[in-house]
Amino acid sequence: MNYSDFLSKICRDMEKRYTKASVSIQPVLKNNSRRLDGLLILQPGENIAPTIYLNPYYTRYRQGSSLNDLLDEIADIYEAHRFPSLFDLSLLHDFNRVRDRICFRLINRASNLELLADIPYFPFLDLAIVFFFTLEDEIIGSSTVLIHNSHLALWGTTKEALFSLAKTNTPTLSGHELVPMERLIFPDVQKECLSSHSTTDLFVLSNKNRLFGAACLLYKDLLPSFADMLRDDFYVLPSSIHEVLLLPVKKSPPPNSLLEMVQDINRTEVGPEDVLSDHIYLYQARENRLGIVLLAGYSNPQKSFMGQPIG
Repeated sequence: MNYSDFLSKICRDMEKRYTKASVSIQPVLKNNSRRLDGLLILQPGENIAPTIYLNPYYTRYRQGSSLNDLLDEIADIYEAHRFPSLFDLSLLHDFNRVRDRICFRLINRASNLELLADIPYFPFLDLAIVFFFTLEDEIIGSSTVLIHNSHLALWGTTKEALFSLAKTNTPTLSGHELVPMERLIFPDVQKECLSSHSTTDLFVLSNKNRLFGAACLLYKDLLPSFADMLRDDFYVLPSSIHEVLLLPVKKSPPPNSLLEMVQDINRTEVGPEDVLSDHIYLYQARENRLGIVLLAGYSNPQKSFMGQPIG
């Protein structure tokens, strides 16, 4: 069964199980231009539905999973996450009700050209600063909503206003955590004993919920404070959209080695939707600038600097 037939089969089965529901499959453009197909089952009296992405189910089907077992699992997931009452959609229309929840995140610019054509953003090095707001509701729980150009028109506001709000809201709502890597590897080891277990000079920077934590790079005064503590400039390695790694220059291997490491991890360890960048960055404390390290070939450690002010 090819993928198109698989999607049709899922739809037909769900229509038989939920005879009064509207069943459809909607294409969804995710981060880094990843396209997924989401199953929507909307019952009478409901105005929102969970999105169940079918792509991984087809992979499992191709690997030998029973189609009936997959259909039962999809139905179980739908039942566990359906919203059996009307959601107050006016929340999405009232800017005053979301303004204190507007935050920013970082995504790769070149990998999201189609998405960026439809959303407000600001360029930042090879990245883009984009905006979302959080929802906390008894029906849907906690979720995030990416802000599109249509939101700006609906709210009668600008991307500059979003950025101004996000610069305050994001650190307030998400906070940050900046800890040595060994604290994550040996969480139960007392601080005074860490030196005997030290495995790296890397520091991990993320937010408290580790969701879109790479945006902590944009926090005012965070990078300068870290440089003051180190008494050194430092490299920023984009681990994912959720966290970055910081490494003092004086304790670092050659930048070409760092670049190869980041690119290898992006290909083998990080999910396609979570990749942030194939570049490495350098923070220069004297200029308070974060920039892309541009290498003239992997064998040449000579680097040039394309920087942007922080804060």
